[in-house]
Amino acid sequence: MFRFKIKPQIKENVFREKLKFLSLGGIRDVTKNMYVYEYGSDILVVDCGIGFPDSDLLGVDVVIPDISYLEKNYQRVRAILVTHGHEDHFGALPYILPRLPVPVYATPLVAGFIKAKLEDYQLAGKFTVNTIDPEKGSFQIGGFKITPFRINHSVPDSIGYCLETPAGKAFHVPDFKFDWTPVDGRQFDITKVVSLAQENALLLCSDCLGANSEGYTKSEKDIEHVFEDIIEKAPGQVVVTTISSNISRIQQAINASLKFDRKIVVVGRSILNNVLVAKNLNYLKVANRDLIKAEKARDFPQNKLTYIVAGAYGQQGSALFRLASGTHKFVELKPGATVIFSADPNPPGVSEAVDTLVDKLTELGAEVHNYEIQNDLHVSGHGSQGDMLLLAALVKPKYFVPIGGTARHLRAYHKLISQTGVETGRVFELSSGQVLELSQAKAGLGEKIELTDVYVGEGGSADISDTVIQDKRRIADDGIVVVSVPLKRGQAKLSGRPEIASRAFSASHIPVEVLKIIDSQIEGTLAQMKEGALDRKQFRVQIERVISRAIFKKMNKRPLVLPIVVEV
Repeated sequence: MFRFKIKPQIKENVFREKLKFLSLGGIRDVTKNMYVYEYGSDILVVDCGIGFPDSDLLGVDVVIPDISYLEKNYQRVRAILVTHGHEDHFGALPYILPRLPVPVYATPLVAGFIKAKLEDYQLAGKFTVNTIDPEKGSFQIGGFKITPFRINHSVPDSIGYCLETPAGKAFHVPDFKFDWTPVDGRQFDITKVVSLAQENALLLCSDCLGANSEGYTKSEKDIEHVFEDIIEKAPGQVVVTTISSNISRIQQAINASLKFDRKIVVVGRSILNNVLVAKNLNYLKVANRDLIKAEKARDFPQNKLTYIVAGAYGQQGSALFRLASGTHKFVELKPGATVIFSADPNPPGVSEAVDTLVDKLTELGAEVHNYEIQNDLHVSGHGSQGDMLLLAALVKPKYFVPIGGTARHLRAYHKLISQTGVETGRVFELSSGQVLELSQAKAGLGEKIELTDVYVGEGGSADISDTVIQDKRRIADDGIVVVSVPLKRGQAKLSGRPEIASRAFSASHIPVEVLKIIDSQIEGTLAQMKEGALDRKQFRVQIERVISRAIFKKMNKRPLVLPIVVEV
């Protein structure tokens, strides 16, 4: 165990302002990372990611952070700093920037991903995306002096930030590990971190997802020989699926495939966009002659091709999902294909979708390699206990905040740091929305900001209400019944028999007595209303209630009932 002492700090009376920190996502829910630092009249946001919806959130594509607090304080928000190229750290920008149009800062590769993402949403050129070089010096935004430094993760060009204010320095180190043989050859810049931490290291906010894993996390380089072993033995097509931004993993799959004389076919818009961005910026090395367009793949021997395919988390509509469903326009999965899942299985809400996809691929005759049967297909990008202790010893901050994990990871990190001699009151297990106020003399909890998940549905519409989601669940479980009620124009009298239509619920199976109840309840409700004074809204609410009650009582089902009033 590392043991270290807190360095002497400058006295409190030097500072007029406290540094404030809060999370709008990423603490206790792992994904949709967004963190807020405040000093004086300035606010900096670090990361802007999406979350993955649970399987019962019907009609929801992604979940994004609630930025109501930032919108309320828009005049003080100076910038969004992005740490790395995973969707749960930058993927919400197309939804957030139109509401919070502030400058974005990122390394070259990540800036390329962001620009490509904005272009997909017809937002190209509408917002400022600045490229920063962690090899160079610091830059100033408002009251913050910002110094980026290289870290290691499962994607290249990842960085942490030192945010310096008169109150002290905050080190923000999200998803990280210490990788001494990274695929891109760029190691964690330990020298820079130690130099920055020499004075006024106030706060360390760092990744805690691996806090229950002993030792150190393996290098990304360890994956390549696994790819080689599988690809060498593959008799036909090889399909590798990973996160679309995981350029290091894609590079290793390419290297292993070229070793066995295979050409590369990139399938899926998101992964193709990222490959082109990384190749153009020289972060991905592959010759044009070794790349085959998906629409030309049928012209080549399938045992000489490796397909790198988007959809590692089982997303409906993804390229891999379409391959498994036999609906892809250009690529057909052949019996005997080898499919390799090489993506982190951790994100909440995806396990069920991945399991379903694996079953579909297996039924098609593919040999599927995934983390459930082979644990060396993925090397985590998240540090283990040894990585966390090493970072803590390098920075030696006064206060610690674990981020990027669930409650159990936060607690494990707290215990781990406490074992080094740090008093338990200097480690804060926060919830999203909880403000932490810090100075050299003390740190404590401030206000709690109420947050709600913002759901993004099909077509990019945001803020789907819980009522809509509940209705979708009801339709999926019990169907929908539409009752059309014809009325005489301007009167509370029927002009004909009510008609019933349904979807995912057989109206022909409704017992006769229920149909009679529906008729009588409609007539009874009309009788209670005065002629010429029909309250349409009240009428619909009433008949919806009585019809739902009748169907449940006789059939034990709760379909969504939609009454439609038609005047003729």
